[in-house]
Amino acid sequence: MSRPPTVHSLHREHERADGMLRLHCNENPYGPPPGVIASVTKELEGRCSTYPDSEATALRERLAEHVGVSPEMVAVGNGADELVLLVTLASAGPGDTVVVTESTFPGYATSAAVAGATVRSVPLHRDRVSATALVEAVDAGARLVFVCNPHNPTGTVLSPAAVEEILTACERTGVVPVFDEAYMEFAGPGFDHALDAVRAGRRLLVLRTFSKAWGLAALRAGYAVGPADLVAGIVDARRALPFSVNRLAQQAALAALGSPDHIPEVRERTTRERERLCRALTALGVTHVPSVTNFVMVKTPGNSTRFASRLADEHGILVRDLTPFGYPGHVRVTVGTAEDTDRFCEALGKLLTSPRSHASSGHGLGAARDALPVPTLDPVAPEDLFNGYVGAHAVFALTRLGVWDRLAERPGHPVDELAARAGTDATGLMPLLRVVALLGYVELANGPTPTATLTGAGRELVRMRGFFTWGVGGYHEVLRGLPGLARGTSVFEQDVDRDGGMVAVGSGEVGRELMLPLEQEVLASVDFRAVADLGCGDATRLLRLCDGHPHRRGTGIEINQGACVQANKRVADAGLADRIEIVHGDVLAFSDRTFPEVDLVTSFLMMHDLFDATGDPVGVMRTLRRVFPEARRFLIGDTVAQEWEERREQLPMFSVGFELVHAFMDTPIMNRRTYENAFAGAGMRVERREPLGAPSTWLWLLTTE
Repeated sequence: MSRPPTVHSLHREHERADGMLRLHCNENPYGPPPGVIASVTKELEGRCSTYPDSEATALRERLAEHVGVSPEMVAVGNGADELVLLVTLASAGPGDTVVVTESTFPGYATSAAVAGATVRSVPLHRDRVSATALVEAVDAGARLVFVCNPHNPTGTVLSPAAVEEILTACERTGVVPVFDEAYMEFAGPGFDHALDAVRAGRRLLVLRTFSKAWGLAALRAGYAVGPADLVAGIVDARRALPFSVNRLAQQAALAALGSPDHIPEVRERTTRERERLCRALTALGVTHVPSVTNFVMVKTPGNSTRFASRLADEHGILVRDLTPFGYPGHVRVTVGTAEDTDRFCEALGKLLTSPRSHASSGHGLGAARDALPVPTLDPVAPEDLFNGYVGAHAVFALTRLGVWDRLAERPGHPVDELAARAGTDATGLMPLLRVVALLGYVELANGPTPTATLTGAGRELVRMRGFFTWGVGGYHEVLRGLPGLARGTSVFEQDVDRDGGMVAVGSGEVGRELMLPLEQEVLASVDFRAVADLGCGDATRLLRLCDGHPHRRGTGIEINQGACVQANKRVADAGLADRIEIVHGDVLAFSDRTFPEVDLVTSFLMMHDLFDATGDPVGVMRTLRRVFPEARRFLIGDTVAQEWEERREQLPMFSVGFELVHAFMDTPIMNRRTYENAFAGAGMRVERREPLGAPSTWLWLLTTE
């Protein structure tokens, strides 16, 4: 059975030396209340050989007293994570919809996928859960709605009015709202609106944990509070794992509840240190989101993945890169002790005053200042340059309107029909058609029924249209923001960003038109039974490789959570869930996982990102060999830097734009020699090398034999 996206990569313990400052997991630096460890030690010494109470009776009764409800309204789990899964399994299944917010704890979507339910995501509004968006999603039909409050990773909290708005909508539609309040103890009892609603007899579930403010993350204990029938469903779902909450965790939680002053003390110390951290961030000129929790979401100076890596490598500090959460350019920083804050701020100050450009280690247009003597080629006339700019936008517009596809169907296509199928009229379409006619791509015939026909150049343009989608649609904001990026007054992913969706669409169009035939030809010569696709996106390639080949299995590895959800859905819809697994994570961070069954690894148009992640291309390839120890073939396609100093003829399409935007994204683009040296350094031999459609783009078939 196919596995859904996991949170493995987000919660994996880092394999690093002692002395690392752990500001990445929102752990409580003050530990549990006094006496808890002694109580657990005594329990371990005296009753280690006996099973725990499968019903956690004593703990449930004590929790019921603690929150002011009856014991049958409390369920206990192996951390709040398990309760998220149990709630979903108890309440949702195939055909049901589970509503979640974007950019939050991925376990909600993961659990829904395990249950076979459909996930509907709603966006945040200014880093906050939008009650309005959740209500609209609930009104559209759902079974469950997960509300992370206070929100992880932004640290914001809902107002009483917003909680009431969500509750009212759920009661009206019969949807069960689940308020995940793992960080509520830091916000304080003034925000206990959901728990107050449970006490008032309303229909919702509230999840809390002992891992955060109580300081018991190692022992894993959480609890759910709600109406008795909903809690009974959770208990029934847990019966397959009757001892999931072990004896030590139960005893620790009981002992902790005997120290009611612990939470106010931790909250006061955390609030004081959080405010000091935020003042320091402001003094350094670093933007952050006001928080009520034990963490702060911080905008990074530049690429957040690289920032987190530098903090770890150069300063021994771990923070959470929020790119996998859908917040590129941000990290989440745990509020620690005063010493922790001082150490973090000192390191941050050093990074701000000594920026290091990865791109300077690359080749092509992003190379170091004196590394690349670029020749002066024959000039492009200013009018051609400007008209090409206008024409590029017209080409993109006609692509998005679906006009090129219609024109490719037959010559003499009626303009009115083109307009109708594009959702416009001739008045809206004709100016665009006239522009591309003047540029030589379309012939327009006048008459009672005006028609349009592709020229020979137009047919070639249609094959190339993905480049325009990639550039005009995906990178328009980056290109428009070049002055600020060059001055350093704006930062990629913070002040300007690409449209990732359009970049993916454009790459897909280029792939289908220019790359797919060669990919299929090369793969036809490769015998394989299990394939892993790095950066699998929505699983299109995996489906193509496995569908119709019942002996083949596939694994897709994707860092983007939303793409994983979509991939799982497509795999399930294709009836291939038993043969294709989607893994959510960073392949370079799989310190304890390998895929020994895989004999073919594919990677298209992302190897430059993997090389950039570490700055060590040979090391990247060696890591891939370790993660896929039995792989006999690697099929890698990527765009490399042009050898500009050797160029004398006309500029190629795509290369200048690709290298330019990546220079300001601080992502080095390596030349072909670097790739092939990396392959050789990892013990791989180039069995076949072919141009792959786009300029300076190559397809390598590598063998490890």
